Amino acid sequence: MTDHDDTTGRDVSAYDATEFDATECDATECDATERDAADEVTVIGGGLAGMTAAWALSSLGLPVRLLEAAPDLGGKAGSRRIDGRTEDHGVHIFPAFYRNTLRLIDDLGLTGSLRPTHKFHQIRPGLLGGAPRKATATPVAEGLLFLYGVIDLLAQDYTTRDESLHDFLRTRRYLTEETVADIEHFFIASTAAESRAASAAEFRGSIAAFLRRPGRIRMPRGDLQHWLIDPFQRRLEATGVKVHTGYELTAVTTSGHRLHSLTLRTPAHTTTEHVTGHVVLAVPHGRVTDLGPELTGALRPAQGIRELNSRPLGALHLYLRRRLPHLPAEHIRLVGSPHAITLLDVGQNWAGHRTTVLNCVVGRVERLAHLPEAEAVAVLVEELRTYLPGLSPDDIEHVCYQPHLAAPYFTPGPGTERLRPHSTTALTNLHLAGDFCAAPPGMTGMEGAVRSGLSAAESVRRVLRPHLPPVRIDTIPTVRPGTARLVRAALAPLVAAARTQAGPRPRRRRA
Repeated sequence: MTDHDDTTGRDVSAYDATEFDATECDATECDATERDAADEVTVIGGGLAGMTAAWALSSLGLPVRLLEAAPDLGGKAGSRRIDGRTEDHGVHIFPAFYRNTLRLIDDLGLTGSLRPTHKFHQIRPGLLGGAPRKATATPVAEGLLFLYGVIDLLAQDYTTRDESLHDFLRTRRYLTEETVADIEHFFIASTAAESRAASAAEFRGSIAAFLRRPGRIRMPRGDLQHWLIDPFQRRLEATGVKVHTGYELTAVTTSGHRLHSLTLRTPAHTTTEHVTGHVVLAVPHGRVTDLGPELTGALRPAQGIRELNSRPLGALHLYLRRRLPHLPAEHIRLVGSPHAITLLDVGQNWAGHRTTVLNCVVGRVERLAHLPEAEAVAVLVEELRTYLPGLSPDDIEHVCYQPHLAAPYFTPGPGTERLRPHSTTALTNLHLAGDFCAAPPGMTGMEGAVRSGLSAAESVRRVLRPHLPPVRIDTIPTVRPGTARLVRAALAPLVAAARTQAGPRPRRRRA
């Protein structure tokens, strides 16, 4: 199944090739150099969205240059050298519903860079040491209520409305305080968004995607820089894409319905260049906003991007001196952890490690923002010890803590679907990419970034290569609310019985 337009149903083709040609010189009056310049596409931003856009545009036969402000490509999907070690931005997973991402990886010939996982573990404090088979235990009644709450969410029709995840959960009278906290924790551990700031429609979308596209989650065989980003860059360059790092976009100007100039800063100099071709802007939404109202006013919807939010998702990597016993090799969620920690022992999965290496995601890292780094790490290590009784401070050989306060992730809030900009803009030669762009509910993160890169390339194709087939964009079928309502009704008697065995009802809290 393919989708070649933006997903909210708005008209995205008002500025087609005919309108663009009207603003350019007639083809018979342009020499070959001018035609080449008009066809050149500059992609600004070398994260996964920008790299995907450059790959798709190059496949259309267009000349492409890719500019990135950092020393390396990859953005949040890349890695950094810290204290002599290559450290990922966080733990990366590739669910089966990441159709566009997995197809891109296959097109790049990098499928072997990922490995399937077999299980997802959830452990509670003190249950791991010596009793791994009991570590995933969840009270039956609470587990049923958790499942019913998810089905109830799928039964909601958010086509014309939205609400916060907090408001949804606090109005479900069958849920207990523990179940509400568990659902919230499950969401926060992967998104960093507290339930008051999280869109219920977005959470519903991600759950529906998991259900409609089931399959084993895949994880990289090592740090993503070496297993995906670097080989991706080599393939881009092999197709003729000109990659330049250390180029930061600081300002733009517009003229009429076109992007007129770019001001680019490098460590050596700052230059302003006239835009003769097309530009794909693939930087975080905060950076787009920094470019001023002249640009954000040209987005669709105009100025909506200014109301989007991001939150940090922290990373804590612990290198131990020994292999921790009873630790599963797959992804682990620490149920009820105050800072919403999930983790993976990459020491059991990546070549070259003889001891445990805990790569932890810290969903509530903002709670530690006021603490010095050493104190924040001490808090998190002590929290880990309540779940991993065999862990001792003396076991820790090296620590890498990345709170990412200055590099947050896009967080879809209640009602933000109408604010997320489309790839096509009111400027005929400007196109947008990034995980914050318009997409089906629940489509953020790496899949959102890749999808947006493809959408931006399709926006360019409609103008410069209208005779070519559309850029392929796979969609994820959702769960119909009516179907979920039937399942909800069938489970209602069991839930009523479970409710009598469970804890207190959730209390509504004042905002």
